[in-house]
Amino acid sequence: MIDISQNIFEIVHSGFNKLMDMKIDESKIDLKNHPLIEKHENYKYVIYDDAKNQLLLKTWKENEVGSGAILNNVKNAINVKSNNLIDWRKKDDFKKLKANRENDKFIYDFFKSKIKDETAFDNYKKIGFSYQLIAYLFFIKDRQKYMPISQEQFDKIFSSINIDFKTSHNCTWENYLEYNEIIKIFRKQLAIRYKSASLLDTHSFLWIYGFQLDGQQEKPEQREKIINPKNSASDKLQKKTNPELETYKPKKVFDLGDLTETSNEIDYIEKHRKMIEVGELAEKIVFESEIEFLKFDYPELAEQVRIVSNNPKLGFDILSFETDGKQKQIEVKAISVNRNTKSFIITQNEFSKSKIYSNYYVYCVTEINSNKPKILRIKNPDFDNIDDFLIEPLTYKISFE
Repeated sequence: MIDISQNIFEIVHSGFNKLMDMKIDESKIDLKNHPLIEKHENYKYVIYDDAKNQLLLKTWKENEVGSGAILNNVKNAINVKSNNLIDWRKKDDFKKLKANRENDKFIYDFFKSKIKDETAFDNYKKIGFSYQLIAYLFFIKDRQKYMPISQEQFDKIFSSINIDFKTSHNCTWENYLEYNEIIKIFRKQLAIRYKSASLLDTHSFLWIYGFQLDGQQEKPEQREKIINPKNSASDKLQKKTNPELETYKPKKVFDLGDLTETSNEIDYIEKHRKMIEVGELAEKIVFESEIEFLKFDYPELAEQVRIVSNNPKLGFDILSFETDGKQKQIEVKAISVNRNTKSFIITQNEFSKSKIYSNYYVYCVTEINSNKPKILRIKNPDFDNIDDFLIEPLTYKISFE
């Protein structure tokens, strides 16, 4: 067992605080809400939530083992957007797990805790999974016990505080247990200072401390603030000065004679309110339609249909299911039809998620105020296919320094 003395903890805590440019009362906040962690590391919670949403573990049934759905869910949980907890070159290791009943059962038993974690770890290693991928699978199974791993960075952290422990080239169950145990020891110390400190918060605390090690030879006053390690553990946020902006000179003067008086001003607030009402009505129509479709033959699935539009980061409005239990991510659009042309507005996030989710739908609701509204269902739309869709930019985001 590795011994973490109070002195070692104070060294790490002091190094962590050096990256702060203001003082805070630690006893009044959760570690998760620490300015450094909140700004640079809490994306891990988003990755975890997205992975869990892809796993949909509670819907797994043992009689579905062998259908391939379970392996596909895990694959999607690995490939969630912006998942930097696994080196991109290691994600393809999952392809080494052949799609058959035996492997489906193994994955089912692992996530349902029907086999020992040590046995699962050794099986993953025999298949040829990297240490990072194995640790990630344990992390999304139970983040209360297991953490993701970056061997090189954590070896650097441990070495800097004279902890004689290495994870590189040591992919074993015993090594992984001890790695997590070290983080748990630090967590106990942090729990004394903060209102709460989860294992993942402690992982972030150590990571941020280690982030400064690349610039250890610099004087403290020369050290720059850290940036999100999603990009690179060695990058630093460079101080930049805003450029002087030249006065804008229009290329063409507007002809005031072209202005016409408007009889009625547009109430944009009221217009926006009505758009929200129409959108919510369309969601309700689709929600009830999905439940109606499932409730007689598949009542257990009907009970799990959810409206999730209050969480825009998901990129869809309704979580539903196919009759085989496969998850459906449904984006709802209330549309009007102009002759044979149908159109709707889609956000950048929705556009991106349509490429990520395995079973993404767009439900276009028409005749929304009639007694029989109609729903046009588009499955896995390929919006980049110019033969099927015409994309027109309506707004642009402009950034400058």
